[in-house]
Amino acid sequence: MPRYTVDLHNHTPLIPSDYRGDPATTPRQIVERALDAGIDVWGIADHFSVDYGPLVVAAADEVCTETGRRLLVIPGAEIRVRHEREETHLVCLFPPDRVDVRFRVLLGVLGLTSPVAPLAELPHFHIERDPLDVARIVDAIGGMCHIGHVDRTFGDYCFIDSELVHHLAECEHVSAIELIDHTSRHRFRDGLAIAHISSSDSHSLDEIGRRTATLEMPELSFEGLKAAFRAARARAMAEVSVG
Repeated sequence: MPRYTVDLHNHTPLIPSDYRGDPATTPRQIVERALDAGIDVWGIADHFSVDYGPLVVAAADEVCTETGRRLLVIPGAEIRVRHEREETHLVCLFPPDRVDVRFRVLLGVLGLTSPVAPLAELPHFHIERDPLDVARIVDAIGGMCHIGHVDRTFGDYCFIDSELVHHLAECEHVSAIELIDHTSRHRFRDGLAIAHISSSDSHSLDEIGRRTATLEMPELSFEGLKAAFRAARARAMAEVSVG
């Protein structure tokens, strides 16, 4: 089965206050940088907005037509969820077609309308909700989500230290756990059956591709990516059963 390099957590110039690169960076520059970094699947995770996604999808189509180099762009959004004094960052990804419609449905179920806050405030906006419930909703409307940078430290807080992270890792509606350092995997309790990935969490062109993952995918598509995550969970569960 073909293997593809994926980088599923990246930010764009949509929110200038959250972008560390040149705010004049274009969608085409993003596509070309991702291709030059050897990436096959590139996910967008601006905070609470999918507005920039169609621009990068269109740029990727243009580059592919002109050069034959294909980048699969998966649009989505990073959703900050607080629940019982814990904070989860869910990277919610959707099929490139009609992503705006699916995201509006998600916001509606969560009791929100777009924009949820002024542009500069989006990185700080959060919702109070059980993240297990958010993951279920995303899955139900045809998207997928993974837990972003669980081993990233925010002051004295690190989500990987919580009990909630284990419940999410074992949730059928969560596709993967995103780690900055793969040695953090040993901190999960026995029986964990879920894919582990690394992503750039880029906020500039230079940061694209600084962390990636490799997945076996039946095809280069959104459904192929979902299938890869399902297969990773099935293999992990089989290994646990044998062990």
